Amino acid sequence: NGGESSRKRMRDDDAHFGYFVSSDSSAATSVELDDITEAPTIDTTPQPAAVAKCGVKAQMPFSVLIVEDTDICARLLGMQLKKMKCSTQRAENGQVALDILKNSMPGQFDLILMDLRMPVMDGLEATKLIREELKMIDIPILALTGEKRDDIQSECAGIGFTDFFAKPLPKAKLDEMIKKYKALRDGVGTS
Repeated sequence: NGGESSRKRMRDDDAHFGYFVSSDSSAATSVELDDITEAPTIDTTPQPAAVAKCGVKAQMPFSVLIVEDTDICARLLGMQLKKMKCSTQRAENGQVALDILKNSMPGQFDLILMDLRMPVMDGLEATKLIREELKMIDIPILALTGEKRDDIQSECAGIGFTDFFAKPLPKAKLDEMIKKYKALRDGVGTS
């Protein structure tokens, strides 16, 4: 049975992963093993300017909340981010993300990667509540979606997303994004 072998393949050791499944259940994209296992590395040595401007925060790992209902997508994102020396936590849907954020310390997360379509509470509603009810207006929230609607990017911007990316997110784009938001957190290259 093809479905059973796919499930077994997903349960095998991380080094054996060969598929990236989009949250759009109708699409599965094959990914070369090298694309998964060879993440770019980020120099995590605190720069003097970052430490001077940001203090201890510049020496802490970059912390990412992954809000993703698809196990394989969340696991692959987490693996890539950990290779980039980021700390990660996962929420299976928007409601779980809200609960985590309500109980978190101020500044505990540096970035939120938010899937748009999830059961219980989708990313659009969760982001709206994070901005309006939790008053977390400074934390970057990046939309990740396989959705192809023409107006989805402008809808996301109107709700309060900081940026928008299509799935699957190439490792070079993920690396670029983490470097950008880490530099912003640390005050490097910003005024």
